Amino acid sequence: MNSMFNRVRMGQTLDDTLIIDSHCHMGFYYQFNAPNNTAEGMLESMDAIGINMAFVAAHASIGPDYIYGNNMIIDAVTKYPDRFIGYITLNPHYPKDMLNEIERCLKVPGMRGIKLHPECHQVPIDYKNYHIAYEFANEMRFPVLIHTWGIGDIRIIGKLAEKYPEIRFIAGHSGGDVRAMEETINVVNSNVNVYADLTVSMVREGNVEWFVSQVGSRKLLYGSDMPFFDPRAAFGRVALARLSDDEKKDILGLNIKRILENR
Repeated sequence: MNSMFNRVRMGQTLDDTLIIDSHCHMGFYYQFNAPNNTAEGMLESMDAIGINMAFVAAHASIGPDYIYGNNMIIDAVTKYPDRFIGYITLNPHYPKDMLNEIERCLKVPGMRGIKLHPECHQVPIDYKNYHIAYEFANEMRFPVLIHTWGIGDIRIIGKLAEKYPEIRFIAGHSGGDVRAMEETINVVNSNVNVYADLTVSMVREGNVEWFVSQVGSRKLLYGSDMPFFDPRAAFGRVALARLSDDEKKDILGLNIKRILENR
């Protein structure tokens, strides 16, 4: 059988490989053009390269209206339960509603994680009201995807990982810049419950191979930021990396599958 590298180079989809994009959004965003931003538009992009499922949070949820955004995700996972997994996005400026919103969303099969975006909410990752979400996620062993940007954010995740050992923390963007990525490597290696997210916006040559050489393939998650970005670029960085097919399979889907199965 041809290697994953050769098959992708020939334009073939990896129909025998589980591919789950662990960091996606849905809907319009106020500062950027995001084409194909509906569930149907995203499915078109996913089918083009063979992505089986996408773990999604609405753009509206990290911005003006978390209830409207969560409803958008609920609609998507209800209509396409085999293609979308939903993040429940929470806004810390409405602390009295956070648990209510979690309970409301969890009534819908397919809502399987929590997404926090401190930069949009203009608070630190360890802001007091976020701990409502952390305590729930720790009890339920939920994955929590957190937008991170800078060394400071990553160091806070390291501290939270010690306080909440049952949460599967996903460091969104792996801190964003190269120095923060180095700190992400330190935090991932020091905490069994922290994962690095390859939805990186500042990409260097050999970035994926570097991460694998430092933390191994089982602590890395494929993500694209679709429809913010075209998913093909992030997919290509993994599928065409100088890694074994087994390492690529971990990153592309098996790791997030293990997280969702609490393994």
